[in-house]
Amino acid sequence: MISRPSPLRRARFLAPALALLAMACLHARGTRERPAVVAFEIEGAKAVSASDILARLATQSSGRWLWQDARYYDEDAFATDKRRILRYYQTLGYYAARIEESKVVPDGEGRVRLRLRIEEGRPALVTEVEVVGMEGAPEAASKAGTLPLKKGDVFTEAAYDATRAALQAALASTGWAKAEVAEHANVDPALETARVRYTVRTGERYTFGDVFVAGASKIPRARVREEANLAVVPGKTYDATDLPKAQARVFDLGVFGGVRVAPGPPNEARHTLPVVVSVREAPFRTVRAGAGIGIQLNRWDLSAITGWQHRDWLGGLRRLSLDGRVGYAWLPNPFFSQKRGVVGIASADFTQPGLFTRYVDLNLRAELERGLEPAYDFFAQRLRVGTPFKLGKLVTFVPSLNLELYELSNSAGGTDPATGQNLLLQTCPGRNPDLCLLSYFEQRIGLDLRDDPINTHRGFYLGLSLQEGFAFKGNGASYLRLLPEARAFTSFPGQLVLAFRARVGLVQSYGSAGDVPIVARFTSGGPNLMRGYYTRQLSPVIYACTQVAGSTKVGSCNYLPVGGDGLIDGSTELRFPLGGNFGGAVFLDFGNVAVKKADAINLANLQYAVGGGIRYKTIFGPVRIDVAGRLPKATGQSGVEVLTLRPVYDPRDPSKVVGSSLETTGVHHDPIVSVHLSIGEAF
Repeated sequence: MISRPSPLRRARFLAPALALLAMACLHARGTRERPAVVAFEIEGAKAVSASDILARLATQSSGRWLWQDARYYDEDAFATDKRRILRYYQTLGYYAARIEESKVVPDGEGRVRLRLRIEEGRPALVTEVEVVGMEGAPEAASKAGTLPLKKGDVFTEAAYDATRAALQAALASTGWAKAEVAEHANVDPALETARVRYTVRTGERYTFGDVFVAGASKIPRARVREEANLAVVPGKTYDATDLPKAQARVFDLGVFGGVRVAPGPPNEARHTLPVVVSVREAPFRTVRAGAGIGIQLNRWDLSAITGWQHRDWLGGLRRLSLDGRVGYAWLPNPFFSQKRGVVGIASADFTQPGLFTRYVDLNLRAELERGLEPAYDFFAQRLRVGTPFKLGKLVTFVPSLNLELYELSNSAGGTDPATGQNLLLQTCPGRNPDLCLLSYFEQRIGLDLRDDPINTHRGFYLGLSLQEGFAFKGNGASYLRLLPEARAFTSFPGQLVLAFRARVGLVQSYGSAGDVPIVARFTSGGPNLMRGYYTRQLSPVIYACTQVAGSTKVGSCNYLPVGGDGLIDGSTELRFPLGGNFGGAVFLDFGNVAVKKADAINLANLQYAVGGGIRYKTIFGPVRIDVAGRLPKATGQSGVEVLTLRPVYDPRDPSKVVGSSLETTGVHHDPIVSVHLSIGEAF
């Protein structure tokens, strides 16, 4: 027998929810003398959108939601806004635009609705564009190219001023630093025409003079001058676009709180312009301290964080950073922990600028880490020797040699169903599976054309990581690991941002070393990757039991991620404002990780998740909560490969087990809904 709740009980649950929804959607209310604006409608706008016009006005409608501000009607401000609308149309070339109707409509006590109807008319068209005085500067005329304002265009003030700016920039970037450009427009609204004239006075042509440094005390001025001279070369034809390049290079030294690069007084006898680099030194030492908490379905972490950095250690702009984090982890949570313990990491990072030439630095990094993973515990020692190349602000190239030693313990294990033999997961190929040496060369290259790497609205990023692993004294593995990534961003009116990210990972072992170490395999899932899964949960898994430390007893048994040799994942996300410091996003994530590379990159095997989230802007970045739900596949609920441990027998003695291997035997289904709380955008 199925029990159904009575209508009275259903109403008891629905009433509070409906009341909260009604409160959240209530419109603002004012007074008779100062009514609230509940709507502002603009009709007849075709050349521009009504929302674009409203964004430029002082009069606004009240927010729809309870947490948004109420906006009130002001007769004087409304009259000014009507004049502002006509002026805005004039800037777009619509000199005949007029407001046909303006209404203030009561909408209940203390509320009004505003309505405007606009007649745009026809725009003024450019009938002539004349540039006088560029004959003596053919290089500038060639560089200016096609001007923003052309014959036949609608005359807009933006294009009118942009043309003057384009002529000025072309002159300033080809040596005519003191050139002047005057503009004049004759607009006839009755004839709907505009004639435009630009008059150029080129003056003398200049070259760069010496570079002078002001404000430096502890940092040698010669070092600052040397960095600026990479962009500003004495004797070269003056180019105003080189000044911000020099400013960026000096600022990237990392020891100045402010940098300004500007031309000095000209030397009229030699026709040279000196360059003045004004700097403000910042404190060289920085101390950081804080705390962190991470809560996921399969892991809780509580930690304390500290750091110290010196940006001019022992002089010469040598940089030394010391960082530490210590904490406690519970897997999966403190209330039902299958595994718990102290975790932490300590690191030292040293950079020596200009090791071989001014374009190549030396970077040394050492780390000690104690960690807990579902399939094993580890103590890691890592050393990286890198030589970052200075290829410019947009391109980074960092080749490095990496040595990582993992001492593994409490590795997961299982029982062979055929023989009852206890088997341990082979976490690392080599003589000792619990001593994992990861030795590899790595090359990282990136092209960054984003407008802002933190709060991105436009542009794209391309990155590639290539690793070549090699065995050393019987441990480790020879392998090739490839991981390219692409990100693209575009913005739309209304502060909308459409973002896309995708990456593909492939790893292949070769030689006689055997399989790829577990620490080099791919996993996905988490708040910054495929959000349909929690962190590292998009991965082939084994159903295995962990050993109790210091004994032969078997601990808890669970599905444990072990990684795969192939990966593909990505996201498409639409970000939008909600009002105030709140923002939102809707997204479609996709991904797959598999043991076999061909299975991973087969698009038919992709898993998808849809969801949405809320962001709240803080000084630390947006605090973000996302909820994602995985979509079912044609064959049923999506899931990950289940691997089973199989014994590997000694070929000389078939009765002797010498190790274990993994065989795909099924599919595991995680919960289809995931909730992620984090700081910062997903990518």
